Amino acid sequence: MQGKCIAILVPLLALAVALAQGMAAPQPQAVSQASVEVFFDQCREGWIRYKDYCYEYKEQQQYWYVAEQQCRRRDGHLVSIADEAENSFVAKLSYCENAWTGKYAVNVDKLHQPDNYRWTDNSVSPNGYHTHDFSSISSIHQPLISVHNLSLVNNVYHAKQRYICKAKYQDNGGGQNRTCDPGWKLVGNFCYLMPKIEVTFIEATFYCSGRGASMVSIYTKQELRALSLLDLDSRGCPVQTWVGLIKVNPCRIDFSTGEKICYKWADRLVDFHNDFPAWHPGYPDTGDKVNCVLLQDRAMKTVECHERHRFICKKQARQNS
Repeated sequence: MQGKCIAILVPLLALAVALAQGMAAPQPQAVSQASVEVFFDQCREGWIRYKDYCYEYKEQQQYWYVAEQQCRRRDGHLVSIADEAENSFVAKLSYCENAWTGKYAVNVDKLHQPDNYRWTDNSVSPNGYHTHDFSSISSIHQPLISVHNLSLVNNVYHAKQRYICKAKYQDNGGGQNRTCDPGWKLVGNFCYLMPKIEVTFIEATFYCSGRGASMVSIYTKQELRALSLLDLDSRGCPVQTWVGLIKVNPCRIDFSTGEKICYKWADRLVDFHNDFPAWHPGYPDTGDKVNCVLLQDRAMKTVECHERHRFICKKQARQNS
């Protein structure tokens, strides 16, 4: 283990030196400015724009130093966090799970001092903003910082974690060929709306239907990630919302595969094959009264339909003429 730590520490220190040298239903409320500034189709594929930057969440776990090098190859750095709004965005982007940031300690003997830390992109947080949880520090071997929910926590050199890259947004001058109604967010070919009200599943269905939409279905990882970023006004996780998954009662057998089909997506009446999104452990509940489905972060669970939760409507985007 000691040899592994030294192997990682050497390039890490080299990087630190380089950086130090200068490298009819209730109407939804108005969408917040933070939400307006999230765009899903203005950066390179797999990246999401927030204000003047593009962000990419990487599922593959890496050492901190390797993750920083990967971000540099994409013309960016590990993510820096300037203020409370960006902190909330980063938390939701990572599903509030551990992910490397670009923050590191200059001196391992001063890990409890806020002014001992730097960002790999050399940015400076205005007014000294930080959410650093110094209580997580147990030794001098934790100079590298990851984000967990809304807090920054210290970690060791040899830990492998998911990570977030951040790069300056470049306007390529290309316009969108699809549009949405005001307040709706464009993701791919579809528009999404997350009203700021909590309702039953049936009420949510009527609300979406009245706007020419359906309760949200989820077919891609990009779509799943976008849902967690539709509302940045609420801080932290979990993001809980109704999804348009309908229980088939009784279940039927798909004779081509032998699979038992118990749910369909409401918008296309497409069979749900229990593969994506995943169920939370212990779900789905097979009880007769538990017929509706709630998305909680990146996985789903079954609940009773009369419960009140946030929800998301989805409809086809309009083609620009």
